[in-house]
Amino acid sequence: MIRTFSRLLGAFALGIAATGPALAAETVNDQDLKWSFVPGFARPIEVAVVSGNPNEPGPFVIRLRMPSGMKIAPQRYPDDRELTILKGIFWSAEGESYNWKEMNEYKAGTVIQKPTGKAYYGWARTAVILEEKGTGPTKIEYVHEEDDPRTHRRE
Repeated sequence: MIRTFSRLLGAFALGIAATGPALAAETVNDQDLKWSFVPGFARPIEVAVVSGNPNEPGPFVIRLRMPSGMKIAPQRYPDDRELTILKGIFWSAEGESYNWKEMNEYKAGTVIQKPTGKAYYGWARTAVILEEKGTGPTKIEYVHEEDDPRTHRRE
């Protein structure tokens, strides 16, 4: 079942201010990001909105921070995504079933294009920070409903 990003993501807008005839972008520093746990992402993955708002029309940028060993279940999105590994080593592959033999290793600086509707899964070999760009409004669809953290009750 397709569900939307939680409103908890909120907007950490990247402001653009006019300075004379040209536009200048404001800088977003890592220490200014507000990290939080968000329904739709398995804990202990933390999410920070860098710019835009995934719940509203238009481009957005989010960052995902996860510990070593974190497994990302197969999932797809209704928009094209660009994933950049900012820190650490991340393994990923296209497909609807988790298969270690199909995964490729990506190091910091690598950019992965994820086309609309294709399923991807991953694994954090080390602690990683990923930056993901997309176009809202967006949602996460898990290939296997039992992998969706939004369907699990907290006891």
